[in-house]
Amino acid sequence: MPATVLSPDHVNDYLDSHLTERQVNKIQHGFPSPRYWNELSVPLDEVGADRRHLRATGEQSHVFLYVGVPYCIQTDPGKCGYCLFPVEEFQGNAALEDYYGYVEREAEMYREQMAGSVLVGAYFGGGTSNLYRAPVYHRLMDMVRRLFPEIDDGADLTLEGIPQLFSREKMAAIRDSGMNRISMGVQQVNERLNGFSGRKQTTKHVIQSLEWARELGLAANVDIIFGWPQQTVDTMLEDLRTLVSWEVHDITHYELNVGGPTDFALNRFHELPSTLANLEMYRAGRDFLLDQGYEQLSTYNFRRPGDPAVKDFREGYTSRVEQVDSLGLGYAAITFFGNPTLPSGRSWSFINHRSLPQYKAAVDAGRFPVERGFRHTPDDLLLLALFRGLISTRIDRAQYRTGFGVDVYEKFATVWDALAERGYAEITPERIRLVGDGAFYVPMISTLIAEERYRELREEAARRKQESRRPAAVTPEAGSDG
Repeated sequence: MPATVLSPDHVNDYLDSHLTERQVNKIQHGFPSPRYWNELSVPLDEVGADRRHLRATGEQSHVFLYVGVPYCIQTDPGKCGYCLFPVEEFQGNAALEDYYGYVEREAEMYREQMAGSVLVGAYFGGGTSNLYRAPVYHRLMDMVRRLFPEIDDGADLTLEGIPQLFSREKMAAIRDSGMNRISMGVQQVNERLNGFSGRKQTTKHVIQSLEWARELGLAANVDIIFGWPQQTVDTMLEDLRTLVSWEVHDITHYELNVGGPTDFALNRFHELPSTLANLEMYRAGRDFLLDQGYEQLSTYNFRRPGDPAVKDFREGYTSRVEQVDSLGLGYAAITFFGNPTLPSGRSWSFINHRSLPQYKAAVDAGRFPVERGFRHTPDDLLLLALFRGLISTRIDRAQYRTGFGVDVYEKFATVWDALAERGYAEITPERIRLVGDGAFYVPMISTLIAEERYRELREEAARRKQESRRPAAVTPEAGSDG
């Protein structure tokens, strides 16, 4: 990354030209985008050695665990009309439990690497993780405990699912297994709007699942989307009022990400609210929840105090600078491993196979089922931490000085100053805090901060592509005139 900061004129021109673009969550996988993860061979033995070295020197990060499921129930339109994640159509419990056997075997491959690590959180996602039958939740947590004998007392252990697939028997098994939260992808409480996704959930399904969770002492998060086809500020606020009336303490309220060959992108794009309407929805939803006593924990997460079952749930980000270590198990799962004390190129992001047959074939062969990855430089690792930190809307300058040896304000001063001038950030000697609409624009801010590094990555990708097209050099045969 160049040592010089971006010029104020460039920063302001960039902001002016991007404020009217869709501000969807483009930063889910941190930095850089997976499109730049071009290393086809990730040295897991080297990663394991580095983990052991960090453990021996007391520099080891705590670990967040993600366990993925590939399957979703069939919908019409497919993939709920909008989903961009790789998923497989559910073929029944036999196929699901066969798949889970592979996850257990993959977890065993990591046992030595994870020895001595403390688990600070886990998310069982997908796909649709409440497709499992009740006994499997105990197996899931048994696997977790084998991998991480030490689980932090405050660890949030969340299982994601859809309302219509929960039952009281499943919910009790989830609780008894040691998990302590469910996260429901409700998306729209409004049944007419929700029907565009082809999903069959009803308001009754949502209410019943919340009642079971409350009865059994499980915390419950509800995901809800704004920017949906034909949605208005009024219909969005009605959904939020309904969730508040149901005493939902944790609400993840995020903007619809539209793209790819999905039904919403191909057939309902003209029904989507405009970019300015999405901003109005964000403001109205944020202000309503704040007025109802919720705290804004991040760009997307809102919590109302008072839930006796709640843990420090932070979906999709961490406020701990040193905690960039996460382990992903299963089909298409993402792993991040890194530490500022490691040499350049020894920190990694990588993804498991997004082909289920290839994932299984790798595990059958005794190989880590990794498809591709990315080697991080120290500056890449800083950007990865900043991307995650920005989602929390607060950057602790002292933490970055301790962890990375830099003042992130000075390194990106023109960006922070321009945001402050526009009322999107407040800067003090202790921290940088996003205010006003700053949280809404986190994807834009993150991309601007990384612009120079992304330019380098694009140039590197172009060079690789050009080199791959060059004909192989011809070596003259012995005795020829060549």
